[in-house]
Amino acid sequence: MGTPETSFGHGGGDTHHIEHTFDCQEPLPSLLIDRTPAADLGREADAVWESEEVRTGVKAGQWGWSFDELLVAWRAAEDVGFDLISCFDHVSAAPIGNVAWDAPTLLTAMAGVTSRIRLAVHVLNVSLRPPLLLAGQLAVAQATSGGRLEVGLGTGSWHLARHDHRVAGVPFPPFAERVRRLEACCRTFPELWRGETVTEEILGLDEASLGPEEIEPPPIVVGGTSDRVLRVAAAHADAWNASSVEADRFAELAAHLDELAGDRRVGRQVQLWFREVGLDGARAARGRYEEAGADTLIFVLDDERDPDTIARLADVVRAD
Repeated sequence: MGTPETSFGHGGGDTHHIEHTFDCQEPLPSLLIDRTPAADLGREADAVWESEEVRTGVKAGQWGWSFDELLVAWRAAEDVGFDLISCFDHVSAAPIGNVAWDAPTLLTAMAGVTSRIRLAVHVLNVSLRPPLLLAGQLAVAQATSGGRLEVGLGTGSWHLARHDHRVAGVPFPPFAERVRRLEACCRTFPELWRGETVTEEILGLDEASLGPEEIEPPPIVVGGTSDRVLRVAAAHADAWNASSVEADRFAELAAHLDELAGDRRVGRQVQLWFREVGLDGARAARGRYEEAGADTLIFVLDDERDPDTIARLADVVRAD
């Protein structure tokens, strides 16, 4: 497999080696694989989403990955029993020239080569793409997956989103405007997925509709840690996602979210860079964040692209 153009370092040491076999040279499957009928999978997906068990997943941070590496990682994650696979939203090679893959399209590719695992994006920049187009792309992924999609929405980080906006010729709005767009997307996307006609000035929608697509609206996960974003999550999201925050801080933010949400039940997810915890620290990290109130723990992969590492991570964090 190829290596990324830039190195971000690796996680900690290994645990005992457990043999898992993945023949990465085998021909890739056809895009659409045999699967349970969509209606049945939708019911199974709902049961997973509502489970009281802490879910674990991996996020193949696709910036710099080849497509074959992504396919191998997704299939490996499903084979070893992870609950969720994820991607992120950075569509351009800027600023350092890494290969980039479009997240909404990538979700449909994930759906085509898996049959059980939940599919997510953490998180989409709601200011980069026309909202109707984005909602339509996500509807395709939801239909293709048989109802396994979880839609992460956010305001776009200054660190990378500004490069996407610059190269695409799309103005990068001030933060307050991005929050307004986030709130509007959280409100209108479920309406569009239900086939309703939507007019929303903030998003520039004028009697917009996707038609009667007959899909179950996927759950919305709002990502971010600012008070304004937490308020959007508390009011409109099915879950909230925080990235790379310490467990104590996560607990504080989760408590604030609960206060804002009142009687609404909002899920609580956290993303951790695998390189920062390593195999030796992954199990302890799960314990810390579970105690802090997380119901979903996602390990972000960068240089860790081989399926054996994914399998050993699953053995560690999913052990009883």
